[in-house]
Amino acid sequence: MPPPDGSLDPDLATWLADPRIALSVPADLTAFRAGANGYLARAPRPDIHAVEDVEITGPGGPLALRVYRPAAGPDRAIVVFLHGGAFVFGNLETHDAVCRRLALSSGLTLVAVDYRLAPEHPYPAGMDDAVAALDWVRSRFAGLPVELAGDSAGAWLAVATALMSAAVGQPVRGLALLYPAVDPGCASASQLALGRDHMLTRTFMLWAWQAYARDGMVDLMGCDLSALPSTTVITAGFDPLRDEGQALVERARAAGVEVRAHHYPDMIHGFAGLPQGSKRSDDAVARLAEGLIAALV
Repeated sequence: MPPPDGSLDPDLATWLADPRIALSVPADLTAFRAGANGYLARAPRPDIHAVEDVEITGPGGPLALRVYRPAAGPDRAIVVFLHGGAFVFGNLETHDAVCRRLALSSGLTLVAVDYRLAPEHPYPAGMDDAVAALDWVRSRFAGLPVELAGDSAGAWLAVATALMSAAVGQPVRGLALLYPAVDPGCASASQLALGRDHMLTRTFMLWAWQAYARDGMVDLMGCDLSALPSTTVITAGFDPLRDEGQALVERARAAGVEVRAHHYPDMIHGFAGLPQGSKRSDDAVARLAEGLIAALV
């Protein structure tokens, strides 16, 4: 199935021509993480009012968080951010630039979570860490609205955590998702058509899901989404995850959820956080910020 407009951004096409860009199943996970994390951490980081590193007691030991304050003055709401990396890589540094930009664009305080990674720590470790961070935020910033945001695998964690929070009577106010990973089977038409030559590969995602997923894990492909809060979703035309993200939008809307969906037909997975930038990056972050702000009204 071809992308909606059939036209990949020329700058991204030039970048993708380098075969080293494609994500493949790593023979050496330590070396892979060092390379991938180091590359993403090169993204330009705008100045922000204050950044504070915090360590809390998590379910698996010390859990690192990073608090971003875009301006002086009282906090209005707190956004808990869960980074991408297919559940197997990524950390506070890889998404530091995106977190700064989202905090600045929204004017909201943001707390990033350095959750545990698969395959060493499969489900439910990452989600348990997300819940622990959410609990800490509710304690430290008592009385303030709390929202969730996530990138790719982090978007899966954000949705699952939002559903769990609603189930225990502590719903979050808003949800913001960058190109969410939803389908462990990687069976969509976009996975089959775009799962090679566009940086993120279907082979890599199948391996990553296998490393992370376990029995009893919430099934975002079939579960009831009606408890989700107001949600903003970003998808990209040349992303293998495109169709599962758009299907999530359609299912959430059918369940009565208010959803703001923004599609970038000429972009690839991860475009909002690429170190070299992309033509739609700032707009995508602004749309996420708008959705988070609107959910507070």
